[in-house]
Amino acid sequence: MDTPVYSSTVKSISVQLLHVISHKASLEQLCGDIGNAFPNTFTNEKVFVGMTGPEFGKYEGMCIIIRKALYGLCSSSERFRSHLADTLRSFGFKQTRFDNNVWICLDKSGKMYEYICTYVDDFMICSKEPDKVMKEIESVYLVKDSSKGPPDYYL
Repeated sequence: MDTPVYSSTVKSISVQLLHVISHKASLEQLCGDIGNAFPNTFTNEKVFVGMTGPEFGKYEGMCIIIRKALYGLCSSSERFRSHLADTLRSFGFKQTRFDNNVWICLDKSGKMYEYICTYVDDFMICSKEPDKVMKEIESVYLVKDSSKGPPDYYL
């Protein structure tokens, strides 16, 4: 199989360092869980449904090809990580050299850094104004309301 399946996750030490940086720089932390992670991305795998049922409406009885990533496919996590990386880059974030799942960006004032760390579809924002960063993320993804808030724990 030549489909990439590996999706890296933030290192534990990186999360600990972000807690220290946030404390020292008086940054607020805000976590979230992306609810529509995999359906936002396309799969590299060849997936089809041989004979569809009545739930497919006018496509009942047909063979259909699945183009979107689905939970449970080997490459779904890697495909979503790639999509999220492109999204964070479009917001001006860059990956750190130490950990590819810690993203850094100068804030609008140009004096402070903002950070995001990612663990598949979970993330933690460290910023003076994390709500603004959250709104940017929510412009692309559905973030579960129940997951939004300061970190109680982080995976």
